[in-house]
Amino acid sequence: MGDKQISFLGEADFLPAMEGENQAWREESVKSGDLKTADGLSLRYYYAIPEDPKAAVTVIHGFCEFFVKYHELAWYLYRAGFAVFFLEQRGHGYSEGKLPEPDVVYIDRYATYTADQKQFLDEVVFPKTEGLKQLLFAHSMGGAVGTLFLETFPQYFEAAVLSSPMLRMKAGHYPPPVVAMMKLYGTLSGKMKKSAPGQHHFTGVPTFETSSCLSKARYDYQFRARLSDTHYQMYGASFSWALASLAATHRILKKAGVIKIPVTLLTAGDDHLIDPEGYRIFLEKVPQTKRIHYETSRHELFNADDGSRKAYLSDLLEALNGYCSG
Repeated sequence: MGDKQISFLGEADFLPAMEGENQAWREESVKSGDLKTADGLSLRYYYAIPEDPKAAVTVIHGFCEFFVKYHELAWYLYRAGFAVFFLEQRGHGYSEGKLPEPDVVYIDRYATYTADQKQFLDEVVFPKTEGLKQLLFAHSMGGAVGTLFLETFPQYFEAAVLSSPMLRMKAGHYPPPVVAMMKLYGTLSGKMKKSAPGQHHFTGVPTFETSSCLSKARYDYQFRARLSDTHYQMYGASFSWALASLAATHRILKKAGVIKIPVTLLTAGDDHLIDPEGYRIFLEKVPQTKRIHYETSRHELFNADDGSRKAYLSDLLEALNGYCSG
């Protein structure tokens, strides 16, 4: 399974490696830049291209995430021979698009996210990887953005891996007319850029026990980054983000049948964020999908317990390598 030259980190050796070998790799091999969007925002991106890459992998991250959280995964992809590209989505990390309350994530509609990704691919990824196969890796909210992208721009990627994709949120299935009424209410009441019900601000207090992560070392690594850098303190959803997400997941499942490329779907058994009914509908409409399930993992499969995480990483590399040879 996977790529045999890659040795995955465990719990005890994670932090020393991040502060040693991984940091040295980032300083030597990871480049960054800023993308100017059509509406005038600056979005931060990162990339690393190994010698003679076998394919390009574009990573689309999840809600309230940022590049630091993907230091380990990007490193494995690079070491496995993939050129890695990562855009911090608007309102996340060092990308602009934050509200006056910067820990509240805002988006008007998911088509804005997909337009940003298209511009990133057109202006950064494709020019730097001409002639290479283009593969997608997308996690959680990024899985919703990535799946919507596949439906809207089917010619861009040759295969995709979706990791705990947000195809349907738990307690988040409302008919479009209801979503439209909630949007009208939010607009008239001036709440669209305010925190959605049940959301909280960043307090600086760790919540590992109730998080989507099972690796304490990995949770501590990203939480330290949040504490030390205000750019990384995104924490809750705005009313607009919640409504845009409901609309997007409805459209994704309705249109999923247009996806014709190979897809690998990686799912967690102990996921308190995602409704598995969305996976069932997706698999029915995209029958070429291969699903791999990790029963003991929480939502963040790349931050799971040692056994699940290493199986997941091995399966991920095996899938990507298979897409290169296919």
